[in-house]
Amino acid sequence: MSDFVRVTEPKGKVHWVNLAHVRHLTVRPAMKGLPVVTEIHIDNWFVERQLIVVEAPEEILAQRV
Repeated sequence: MSDFVRVTEPKGKVHWVNLAHVRHLTVRPAMKGLPVVTEIHIDNWFVERQLIVVEAPEEILAQRV
């Protein structure tokens, strides 16, 4: 069974991400009054995408059971 985690974009949109497809997590520093955000780089057979979320990498990985 795959590990899915719930992440939230800065504007409030919620995504469920399969950790089996996450290539890496990157923390972007705060810029010009914006909060620190995490980039999630997702790669599977068909699509390569990037999500910007408000959770820290530690919070994302702590959701795994």
